[in-house]
Amino acid sequence: MRAAKALITTALAFHLACVNSVEEERQKLDVTLQELESPTGASIRGIWVVDSLCIWMSGSSGTVIRSTDGGDQWQLIPPPDEDSLDFRDVHAFSKASALVVSAGFPARVYYTSNSGEDWALVYENMDSSAFMNSVHFKDAKHGLIVGDVLNKYHFILESKDGGLNWRRVDSAKIAAPLQVEHAFAASGSCISTTENGAYVIAFGGRKSRVLVQEGDRYEAVELPLNDTSSSSGIYSIAATGDRLMTAGGDYTQADQEWPCIYSLDGGKHWQVDTSGYHGYRSVIDYSAGMDVWLAAGLNGVDLYSMKDSSWSKVANVPLNTLQFDRFAGLAWAAGPHGKLYKIHLRR
Repeated sequence: MRAAKALITTALAFHLACVNSVEEERQKLDVTLQELESPTGASIRGIWVVDSLCIWMSGSSGTVIRSTDGGDQWQLIPPPDEDSLDFRDVHAFSKASALVVSAGFPARVYYTSNSGEDWALVYENMDSSAFMNSVHFKDAKHGLIVGDVLNKYHFILESKDGGLNWRRVDSAKIAAPLQVEHAFAASGSCISTTENGAYVIAFGGRKSRVLVQEGDRYEAVELPLNDTSSSSGIYSIAATGDRLMTAGGDYTQADQEWPCIYSLDGGKHWQVDTSGYHGYRSVIDYSAGMDVWLAAGLNGVDLYSMKDSSWSKVANVPLNTLQFDRFAGLAWAAGPHGKLYKIHLRR
């Protein structure tokens, strides 16, 4: 009996030590949002961080901006056309080269190789129902653009030459869409890639699913969520190795809590994290340098520490999108009305 009591006492002491260690870890991590001077009042949704100095962003009214000094100064780049398109996403390859993707009509993709002095129209779809949400490249050559369902099939474009040419993926190779299913363009981050380079695409609607690339096919996997409306579901997905994390909710209910759905095997199986978000979250991203995740939305920012294994709210600032310099404790973010931020994570 004494041995059992001693064992229980030792186990309790170990548990308390672990709890204290987690609390100390949380207290050591400082998250600071630094507001930056913005050249625009447009709604910014697209972001790509090339490195700790070069950041591209895009948004409504043909807005494209770029910083080459870590966000201290921003250049408002002349728009690619005169149509004031809503550029919901941007992907940058370097300080000089990038492409932007429009949502709504007309659906266009523009590419620049000289910092936006000139833009080339590399894709156009004049179907009035075409709507592009997100662009993602898994390497310098291979990229994917995901749109809403078009002509009863999922609208997915692929490029194999660095974004200069795009073609629609054969609908026979993609799982059929549900009656109410679409991707979200709230942050341009509904596509990610696993460790082996397979694309995983997040969809919402009345039932959230992901499409997981298997060879040249895209298979559907249903998520353990009780979606309630066409405006609810998974808005963003990010990966480290084969671990995938999602963010979502319902943008019409910013304060409604939402669970984090995650996968440990590249999207084949999904679990629910009981420590959820403190409201609707339109974006999530991972910092390899700090081993933490940030998720953000209209009512603030949540942080997930891999050592803590739970979400905690760290800021009340409304944000649309964010992205890390993956190997540093820095991220850049954009909120409503052109608000720009630099996020510092320090231990």
